Amino acid sequence: MKRVKIIANPNSGRGAALGKILELVELMSHDKYEIELLFTHEEGDGKNFAANYTGEDFVICSGGDGTVNEVVNGIYLSKRDTPLAILQSGTVNDFANAQGLPTSPFKFYQMIKNYNVKTIDLGLAGDRAFINVAAGGMLTEIAYTVTAEKKASLGNMAYYLEGARELLEKRIFKYQKSMNLRVESEEMSGNVDALLFLITNSTSVGGFKKMAPFADVSDGYLDVLIFKKIKISDVPELFASLVGGKHLDNNKIIYLKTKNIRIESTDDVTIDVDGEKTSTLPMNFKVLENRLKIIVP
Repeated sequence: MKRVKIIANPNSGRGAALGKILELVELMSHDKYEIELLFTHEEGDGKNFAANYTGEDFVICSGGDGTVNEVVNGIYLSKRDTPLAILQSGTVNDFANAQGLPTSPFKFYQMIKNYNVKTIDLGLAGDRAFINVAAGGMLTEIAYTVTAEKKASLGNMAYYLEGARELLEKRIFKYQKSMNLRVESEEMSGNVDALLFLITNSTSVGGFKKMAPFADVSDGYLDVLIFKKIKISDVPELFASLVGGKHLDNNKIIYLKTKNIRIESTDDVTIDVDGEKTSTLPMNFKVLENRLKIIVP
């Protein structure tokens, strides 16, 4: 009999997570699973639940990117290799979509029965692990501009486009101050006037499925994209290239693969880790090779 701990955010996806979890539990009840079901209610619950080992053979997380990040950090901090299965139910679900993880409880149930385990890398932003991306600058501000209701109704990339529209209408973007970054890594050293930087572990960021088209969660590297300062008139072309995954050819984007990178700034830049705000620059980022086991189709 396998023991499984289910950590779920019942409010994720406007309550969709709760229905999915109940359907999954019903399916699992026909097999020999010993189930511990835990619901998150406040920040830190997911991390604490995952860090507290109670004999489980694997962990199921149901929620959005933020919930997944908390559970990942709990497993990472516990220094265990307990496999994680992700049942996506949030707004964007970048990592789950990039890995082709099932959205329906029945297909998810079939996946955990097959129990195909894959070992992947994690990223480390300061002292916080991330499974998908650490970011700073314009994209994070767009994410916080759009209301939770609009995120849920628009979904995926659409809410970033809506956020960009709102920023343009409010003329915030026109006066957006670029970040004066100092970048130090083996592959690159120098100062950059930038609007945005992304340090990614997988291909999908913010609903853009090919944001980091060469990223691989098991290659031992992080993919770094730095978007230089641009004019408002350049935005439509940039967004179009992002949709098609052709943006790496744009001379306003610096792209590199690295194992370690340090970013400093004379500006106050808050870092967003898997969709959640964390601390500010300066910060060291590095890859944690072969650090997390996940269950995949």
